Amino acid sequence: MALLHALEMLEASRTVWLREMESFADRRRADKARHQRTPRQVEVRYLLGWRWPGPEGKQAILGEVGRLWAAHYRSPFPDVPAGSKGDLVELDTWLAGCVSTYLANDGDLDIGRQNVITKCLPNLRRHVAQLGYPWAYPQAFAYFRLLLKMTELIHHDRAQETGG
Repeated sequence: MALLHALEMLEASRTVWLREMESFADRRRADKARHQRTPRQVEVRYLLGWRWPGPEGKQAILGEVGRLWAAHYRSPFPDVPAGSKGDLVELDTWLAGCVSTYLANDGDLDIGRQNVITKCLPNLRRHVAQLGYPWAYPQAFAYFRLLLKMTELIHHDRAQETGG
């Protein structure tokens, strides 16, 4: 029974995602006809990062963030490049606070923490990319990639709720 429910959730999510992609393609064709070749950031945000579209997306995201948080919370802060340590400690502190609040409030996040996530995401993405190449800090890459995944899930969950 649980397997059937999971399959139904996946199918519903896929249906929503396909509609979103068709709508995006239609808008892009219309934009290109108007000689607007570059999509706006708001148009591509859902093509990037992790998210779960569909009617049960909120619960799926909440469950996944909880699962990821359990693994992240137990992990010690990794060895990081000396020049990035201050930034990474600050990002870890701010974003871990946002994630734990999101989970404690059953997926609700106040506007201040939403703004922290929006402000910190580009910096976290940049650091994760730097940690991934050259491959000198694999534990740091894994640690911050997990934080990035949780943060993007929350960010896209909040954006789905507000329609933005």
